[in-house]
Amino acid sequence: MSVVFRIDSAGAKELLRSDSVRQDLLQRAERVAQRVRGQARGVLDHGDEGIVADSYTGRGRAGATVIGVPMEEEARSRVLGSSIDAAGG
Repeated sequence: MSVVFRIDSAGAKELLRSDSVRQDLLQRAERVAQRVRGQARGVLDHGDEGIVADSYTGRGRAGATVIGVPMEEEARSRVLGSSIDAAGG
């Protein structure tokens, strides 16, 4: 017996761009940002301690970002990279 599984690409795109996926990603980004705020100084003029989490909907999918950590700080301490586990899985 064999099973054939075909992804409905229009449906998958709709799911990946949905508000629920965007909200989930924003919550994960907020958890990362919270962890980063305790470990690094932020450089933005707005947001908690200069570190901001945000989400967006692109052409193909939703996404989220955490910004405000200086590049040299990330290169030296990898505070963003080491905080990814805070996003949860």
